[in-house]
Amino acid sequence: MVKFGKERFDKNYQGAVGMKAMDMLHKNSVELVEILVKHNIINSTMNVFELGAGPARNLYYIYKTLLENDQDTSKLNFAANDLWEEESLADMDPEIQKIINFYEMDSEDLVDSITISDLDLFLVSDHFMHLQYEKADYIIKKILSDWKPKYIMLREIKKEFETPDHPRLYHNYDQFLTDYKIVEDKTSEQTERYFIWLLKRKQ
Repeated sequence: MVKFGKERFDKNYQGAVGMKAMDMLHKNSVELVEILVKHNIINSTMNVFELGAGPARNLYYIYKTLLENDQDTSKLNFAANDLWEEESLADMDPEIQKIINFYEMDSEDLVDSITISDLDLFLVSDHFMHLQYEKADYIIKKILSDWKPKYIMLREIKKEFETPDHPRLYHNYDQFLTDYKIVEDKTSEQTERYFIWLLKRKQ
């Protein structure tokens, strides 16, 4: 039987994707941040939300990049959600713990009950693929209609590599292109099975 949500990802999962995750996952995070740096998106006052962030490993590398460039991080605004707050925080970098606004919520419930506007970056990495088709579609439509971030970054499974029985699902990401233009489109350096998009909202 195909499982989603807490039935598939129990509390122990957070330890495998946090700061003690395998090296490949850290390389995934670094790759995302390198793209953001390339397009001059990272700055010391940015407002970022990561959907399905777990222990916020990707946000840590944004933070680390600012520190390495001697930038003030006191005005950063990081927010994220996941199914397990306590376990996510336990495997999160201590400095990110101090500044993150964390929502222990299912992603669909989150976008249905909360609207976070004025986002510089909406980040989704290896998360949409774990959601049912109708759930991901609902979230995408809510982001387009209500949240309207300046930039969206996606790292997700390619259509030809989706595995519905062990759910890694591909969704209709082209609907983002009604309001966004592609700034960067590449295959992940770690595996050919994943694509990365950086999107900018059309003026």
